[in-house]
Amino acid sequence: MIDSGCGRRTFILDPDQGNTLTRATILQHQNYYSNAMGFSPNFLWYAREEQRGFAPGNNVEWSGCEYNGPVGSTCPIGNEKFHRLLDAFTDDNSGGTIWMPSLSFGNAFISLTCGNFSRATDKPVPMISGYKFHDQNRNGVRDPGEPGLAGWTMTLWRDRSDAGQGTGFVTNTVTNADGYYEFQLDGRLPGDYAVTEESRDGWARTAGPERRGVHVSPGIGNATLGGNDFGNVETRADAVKVSFEVVDSPAQMPADTENPLRVRAVLENRGPAPIIDVEDTITAYGQPDCTLRPAQQAVTRRLFLGQPVEVVFEVGATCTDPSFHRFDFRNLLAVTTPGVTDPDESNNVYNTKVIIPVIDESDVAIDGTVLDCASRTYVRDHFTCTVTAAVSNGGDYAPPNVDVLLGLTGPADCVLTPIGVTRHEDRLAPTVVATTWDVVCGVRSYHDFAATARVVLDHLHVVDPNPDNNSGAATDRVEVFEPVDLSVANLRLTCSERQYEMRNTTCVSTVTVANAGPATAVLTRTTVGFTAPADCTVSPAGTQEDLRTLNAGTQATFTQTWSLSCTQARRHTFGTTATIAANEPHPEDTNRGNDTAGIGWQPDDVKPLSFPSSINLKKEGVVPVAILSTAEFDAVAMVNQQTLTFGATGLEKSWIRCGSPGEDVNGDGLLDLICQFDTKKAGLTCTSTTATVTGYTVDGRRFEGQDDIKITGC
Repeated sequence: MIDSGCGRRTFILDPDQGNTLTRATILQHQNYYSNAMGFSPNFLWYAREEQRGFAPGNNVEWSGCEYNGPVGSTCPIGNEKFHRLLDAFTDDNSGGTIWMPSLSFGNAFISLTCGNFSRATDKPVPMISGYKFHDQNRNGVRDPGEPGLAGWTMTLWRDRSDAGQGTGFVTNTVTNADGYYEFQLDGRLPGDYAVTEESRDGWARTAGPERRGVHVSPGIGNATLGGNDFGNVETRADAVKVSFEVVDSPAQMPADTENPLRVRAVLENRGPAPIIDVEDTITAYGQPDCTLRPAQQAVTRRLFLGQPVEVVFEVGATCTDPSFHRFDFRNLLAVTTPGVTDPDESNNVYNTKVIIPVIDESDVAIDGTVLDCASRTYVRDHFTCTVTAAVSNGGDYAPPNVDVLLGLTGPADCVLTPIGVTRHEDRLAPTVVATTWDVVCGVRSYHDFAATARVVLDHLHVVDPNPDNNSGAATDRVEVFEPVDLSVANLRLTCSERQYEMRNTTCVSTVTVANAGPATAVLTRTTVGFTAPADCTVSPAGTQEDLRTLNAGTQATFTQTWSLSCTQARRHTFGTTATIAANEPHPEDTNRGNDTAGIGWQPDDVKPLSFPSSINLKKEGVVPVAILSTAEFDAVAMVNQQTLTFGATGLEKSWIRCGSPGEDVNGDGLLDLICQFDTKKAGLTCTSTTATVTGYTVDGRRFEGQDDIKITGC
């Protein structure tokens, strides 16, 4: 209060000496200040209690009262006057500022010293405000960038009133474009208020209680009671599996090796919730021989509205069996944000698949190839060749399906007919396969046959890492013979040695060779030899050869002349031999007994002791012939008399008898064999100049002799 020097008589409401007024005192006189003086209840309740300075000359109009009533009474209505503050207002007339406790707002005041007031009646209007915002990340806090929610109804409730106002609903307002709302407390006096928000389907509150209580105190002026915020977010979000596919799948996978399979999913949040957390789960399925690691895996992602997110899963696949393998992948997308549901789960599940061949290795090989044919055979005779192959597998996969192909080739004159299959199909363990061919060849010769063996994988998705060992080969030689009967058909030996010429003579070996077949065009080699006593020199020396080709059923005759020079003037025994043989390897002589023939020259003397030896063809009778003995030949003892023939060719069967014992007809001291032959049967003609005797020794050796004759009686 101010002392009496300030003019106590000017008080509007006198609190009595030593006291000041309070807001409660003013409110007791609310009818006076509010109804009569124009101060609203808002001023009385909300004007701040503060020290307000009053100074002369500041144009403040100060109310006064000419009524000096009792303590506790107000100036009668109509007696108040408004004056500017004068210097005399201060108690020391110094004209300084005087400070008084006041209810004060703007230009309006009520002094708590004396109840005096201003002409101005400005009123404070407190305000309750806040924001309704879209709590997109659901963290209960409005973060930068989170927008307000417009058009939502906010309701103000009064739970208790300091001024006796009723409780319950007060008013509504709608949030603006920024989500802002406010309630002006004009006429709404202090107490406890509450703000509630509109409830909408598909939205949930994330910030602020269901009822946000606001305590409104007296004396707060026009304070804004802000921060009464409400955060909301949608409770629905359509999480969508935009795509789900296997990417960069290998063209093939090696068996028993882990191979990465990558599956890509594209996820999208199509709202309305702007931010959601999801869990994307992939489950992989394979065939029984496959191991998938991991078979199931899940990832979590945060999806922002309209912003696709790519997720790549990698599954390690290990399969053991070579074949086409199907891998299935099931993808399930689920919203994990609490309180958020997915209105359309049909687009949350996706299946995809991929088919990949799994490749394994089998190093199949031909370890050994054998060809076994008959070592020898005959033309047009059937024989067999067997091809055998040993097959193995040195690879990882077993047993694979394989084909083993066996082949046989031979000369063009041969017909090869397989007995059984040449393609062996099997599931391979170490194995041996064989095929036999029936073979017949038409030409005699050496026949070279070649066998081939090849193993081929016939197993889908099994590869051979080393094809170089897939083949094998073998050869065998068959000698194909053709039967032939070669023979020395005839062998004759004529010599010019006579009783008047015993040192120098000529001998001719006449050889007839034959091919009785069936082999034809046989190249033959005939060797002709000549033997003479030691005192004779033979030219040419040694064995002589004759080469010629003989067709089946033909003969050939040739001669070999020998020149002899002997040192002893005596009759000699000579000999010649001929042997025929095929001069190529494959004609096979089936009768070797006739391949060699031998004949001896044994000197004879027709009509001994007569010279020349005359034979009268007109006379019937006998011709005596002496088969002369030599140092090498005892004619008496060695000649088989019954084998003797005599005549123009020496083959005539004209023998009658031989005398016994022998006689030495040529005076060499050796007994000679004297035989008689039938003249008529000797076959001699008027042109005959020689006569020949042939025969065999008692031990089977053939011989012949020849002498000059003179034919008479012609």
